[in-house]
Formats: sequence, structure tokens, C-alpha cells
Amino acid sequence: MGTLTEEFWAGKRVFVTGHTGFKGSWLTVLLDHLGAEVTGFSLPTVDDPSLFSAAGVRGVCRDLRGDVRDLPALCGAIEAAQPQIVVHLAAQAIVARGFADPCGTLSHNVLGTAVLLEAVRRCESTTAVVVATTDKVYRNRGPGNRYGEADPLGGNEPYGVSKACAELVTECYRDAYLSPVGIRVASARAGNVVGGGDWGESRLVPDIVRAWHAGEPVVVRNPRHVRPWQYVLDVLTGYLTLAERLSRGEAPEGPYNFGPRADDTAVDVASVVALAQALYPAGRAVLGGGEDVSREAAWLRIDASKARRELGFANRFGVGEAIRETFRWYRLVHEGQQPLKVCRDMIRAYESGETA
Repeated sequence: MGTLTEEFWAGKRVFVTGHTGFKGSWLTVLLDHLGAEVTGFSLPTVDDPSLFSAAGVRGVCRDLRGDVRDLPALCGAIEAAQPQIVVHLAAQAIVARGFADPCGTLSHNVLGTAVLLEAVRRCESTTAVVVATTDKVYRNRGPGNRYGEADPLGGNEPYGVSKACAELVTECYRDAYLSPVGIRVASARAGNVVGGGDWGESRLVPDIVRAWHAGEPVVVRNPRHVRPWQYVLDVLTGYLTLAERLSRGEAPEGPYNFGPRADDTAVDVASVVALAQALYPAGRAVLGGGEDVSREAAWLRIDASKARRELGFANRFGVGEAIRETFRWYRLVHEGQQPLKVCRDMIRAYESGETA
């Protein structure tokens, strides 16, 4: 199980793209907890509602705004920040939105990654870069398969394809430009991350919370779809473990899967809803209702053994613990606790190995 080294992160200059998103906000708070100096770069607009706004994440980082496809703006921001570590999260991350706007999704996720890496190439302070993609980069071969880093890339919808292309861009920049000058690069493939403060569209947990807090049943479009569900602090700890090991020269470059523990069984959407209902007994669900506009693959599982082998990292939480902690965040905030305090308390509990 990976453990972050506070001595390594204290005072470390870290540049995070997409810091206003769900994972980006949690990552910024986690880095602040570790004592890092965080500069965030994200689009000018912030979704409403959002964890970034609700928790006042702007107050724990240097908050810069711009489009990651704007090379002069991004170069200026990185040059000013002089980061030692770069974590690239900025993306169009909604599968359904990818179907509605494939060109915009490809532009954000492919060109945005290329521009970020080009800006890093022009900066002399950076030692390590982690590019976050997704578990959906693989060419899906149907039920029963568990995908490893050596499996072919493909994707079967615009979002997955855009992230598979981002992987190729990352590999190109790593081999042609960055590794030769000592900047070590890896990609992190994770998906179906759950945690408090996610209000994204067409995502299971936010859909459940919105419906149940309004006293309505949640409409579940694909109850039998299987996904590698995992807790946000597990995933982000994995990203930072990778960045730390890269920077120290202790882990090979290249792609890394971050997924559930090997002993976790396959869990479908209906099972996640049932776990949530155990915490919200009054919550109602309509399974198989509504229109599925995403045409996502029904089965997706990944092999995270490389992260265990090369980084000594494995998720601390199983699916049940991840769902419990996620809905506990929403319950505490709904009852009036301050979102930033809840995040910090959960980070401390996670770090210490304690859960409520």
C-alpha cells in the first residue's frame, strides 16, 4: 500500500491543470495538506454547483484561469510557477458530452495534452509529469476481460478515443523531447472515481444525490454495467505516489493503471445503488429507466498489478468502503458541515487508516 512522503511534498512546487474539477479540487486540498505550493490552471468558468466553489479551494492554491489549448497563456503560467511536479487533469471528462460534441472533446483532450507537454518542454524546473487519462482508453473486447497496460488502445466512443490519443501524444513527447532532458513522464489510467463533492452530469453518484435530496427516485439507465469503482483519495494518492517515485527516479516511465484491489469482485451499477440505499434507506431507484445516449461498453475492468509491483501501491478502500465514505461526505455537508473541513477530516482519516 503506497504511502506519501510528507518530507518530499513539503514546499514542493506543483502545477495542476483542471484544479477546479472534482478530482482537481480534492487533489489541491490533498497537496495543501501535504504542505505543497500549488498553482492551478483551469478554464475561466467553474461549474455550479462544484466542490471548488463550495469548499473555497481557491483559498488554498494560486488560482490561474485559461484554456490549456492556449500555448502562450500556459507557457506563461508554467514559467511563472516554475513547477517541479506537473499533474495534468484538465479535460472534457463526460462520456455523454463526448457523443454530443466529439470535435470539442478531441480538441480539449488531445490538443490540450500536447500543449501542456509543449509548455513543460520549455520549462527547466520540472522533474516529473503525470498525465491523467482513463480506464476507457482500451480497445474493449467484451465481458470477462481485465485490461493491462500492454493491451491495445482504442476506445469505443469519442471520450475514450480522445484519451487514447492523449496517451499517444504523451508517449511521443516523453520519448522525443522530455525524457532526453531528464523530465520523467507517466500516464495514469483510472476511471469511475467516487467521492464527495462530485456534481458532474451523467454520473451515477451525483445523479443519486440530486434525486434523493429532492425526494425523487433516481433513474438508473444501465444497472448491469460493470465498472472499476474506486475512492477519490485512493486514486489521487496513486497519482502522487507515481509522481514522487518518478521524480526520485525510483519507478519506470510509461502508463499505469489505477484500479480496485485484486480481491474486489466485479460490481455493477445496480449493486452500487443498493450500497447507497443501505445508507439512504428512503432512497428509491428506477432500474433500467431513461434513455442511454452514451452507448458505453457494458463491461470494464482493469489490471492494476503494475502499480503494486513498481510503486508498492494498492487501493486502501474496497467498493463498499468507497461508497460509504462518498455518501458520508454528502450527508455531513447536507447537515451543515463546511465542505472544506469535511474534505480535510476525511484526508486525515484516510492518511491514518481510520474510517468512520
